[in-house]
Amino acid sequence: MLPALLALTALFLVLFIGRVGMARRKQVLRRWPALVLAGAAFALAMRGQIWPAIVCGALAAMVWFVWPAFEQRMRANQVQQPRDDPEDSAARALLGVTPTATAAEIRAAYRTKIARVHPDRGGKHADAARLTAARDRLLRKLIQRP
Repeated sequence: MLPALLALTALFLVLFIGRVGMARRKQVLRRWPALVLAGAAFALAMRGQIWPAIVCGALAAMVWFVWPAFEQRMRANQVQQPRDDPEDSAARALLGVTPTATAAEIRAAYRTKIARVHPDRGGKHADAARLTAARDRLLRKLIQRP
């Protein structure tokens, strides 16, 4: 039994290293818990502990099929915050709105600020242009969100 296990392991290693492409190899290595359990099963079989080896081998087979779904669920649970663009932060600061501001809040803040700095009311054209660009940028970002 032991020589057959050694031959099977050697055959697996040769096929894995020599014949499997890098993408498939990475996919296999992502299932590292199953590989650890399979290694433990092999070590137990080498020591002559057949029943614990069979249990570890069965666990390795189960983990081989269950681990990708578990890993995917864990990744889905991790909420990734999108990185805030410095220009978006500057636009929000200029208008005085929060990162969670709605389109209506952005427009209201724009109307309030533009009333003070509009060139027809004695303000500078550059200030009005910056406010308009900030409003347009934030509204465009809202439209692009899924």
